[in-house]
Amino acid sequence: MSRLKQILLLSLACLIPGSVLLAEDLAPSSDETVFMRGWAYKPEIVQENVDRYNQELDGNVDYATITGNYPSIIENRLIAGDEIDLFYANPFMVYRLNGGGYSMTVDEAMPEKVDEIKSALYPNILEAFSNSDGELLGLSYFVSVRGTMHVNMKMMRELGIPEEDWPKNWDELYDLMHVIKNEHGIESPFLPHWFNEYYGIGWHFTFEVLNRGGAFADAETHVPTLSTTDGPAYETLKDWKEAWNGGLVPESVLTMRESDYVEAWTSGKYALSPQQIYDLAPFNDPERSTIAGEVTLLPYKGQSWGFVDAGLYVLSNRDRSPEAQRDTGRFFEWYGYKDHNGDFFVADKWVDESILFSGYKAVMENPRTAEYITAQLARPEDYQTMLDVYSQAPYPNGIWKVIWSSEFDPVLKDLVTDFLVNDREIEPTIQAINDHITALNEEYGIN
Repeated sequence: MSRLKQILLLSLACLIPGSVLLAEDLAPSSDETVFMRGWAYKPEIVQENVDRYNQELDGNVDYATITGNYPSIIENRLIAGDEIDLFYANPFMVYRLNGGGYSMTVDEAMPEKVDEIKSALYPNILEAFSNSDGELLGLSYFVSVRGTMHVNMKMMRELGIPEEDWPKNWDELYDLMHVIKNEHGIESPFLPHWFNEYYGIGWHFTFEVLNRGGAFADAETHVPTLSTTDGPAYETLKDWKEAWNGGLVPESVLTMRESDYVEAWTSGKYALSPQQIYDLAPFNDPERSTIAGEVTLLPYKGQSWGFVDAGLYVLSNRDRSPEAQRDTGRFFEWYGYKDHNGDFFVADKWVDESILFSGYKAVMENPRTAEYITAQLARPEDYQTMLDVYSQAPYPNGIWKVIWSSEFDPVLKDLVTDFLVNDREIEPTIQAINDHITALNEEYGIN
């Protein structure tokens, strides 16, 4: 920051009793460059945010995107000691990176602010963002609920299925799908989250087991906990086999990419589908959906739908000078929490630009946010329903709060896909999942 700007800020503070020099607190105090890297989602918006910081606070932030297999690339670059100070990551990525010593927690980087930040987050989001020691792994970029159950109201109305008869849990959902197909003649009325991405069918199995009250592994010991003879995992696979063999779902879903999956839902051919919560607004946009104005979501009525899916801003743990560490921490706070005016500038902007939810209560419960999002939904009451679903969404602690989390998902995807395509038995499939968790624990010396 220039000496002239410092003098002006100090003078202003003298004129305003009790004022806090937020701009001075968050501006850099050296010429050290802060390197920020992220995946390629609307990079022009990120650059605008970075430009504002650089222009208004004389910052020295260098931003660039990473294309390709982001989790693998960012991990390899951090291991190599590349110039990366602030980066995007999903929570399960950070557990691995932090466990390997490649990232700093917010508790380490911002001890004077961390309690305030933790109290600003929703409790279930704080749990998802924290490690086993209760340390906050990063600052909120976005929070979504993947697996929010979307409803085609037009189809439900045409079939004569009133809202009071909509399913409240997974058992009722599959029962209704059988009725829609067998009594109303609708082929493949359910579009499940079984698409062909690493976060497709395996993540559906994960959130459905969680929604039914199950857990893959103990949250502390990571010992596998799935029963092979009964319980949530068994019931899920049982319903899947009946849905697959009974024609309740389109076989093509297994070859879809996520973009195909989203487009399939907007065609209006399906009654229900678990989707990202932030897509509820685009699904009601006439330019993007054939069922605009007719898409809502199932409310929380004792059973959650989906699970927390999120992005974090994370600090790397590379060697930095004291000046660079200080300046990195200041930009980290400005970008991932509040700006120099005390506003959730970046989080609010993501709401406006992409309806990306934030983990911060003040952002989501702001009347401006509610008014803006409500205007894009099918029904005014749907915004509160979204918040209820969002605040109740679980997180798979046992398999994601562990260093091997990213190695588990591809194997889970293959196992449950094989279960459907090759008509495998339930018990050996669940046993194979348990065995893989046990093998990962042994490989990493857990228990």
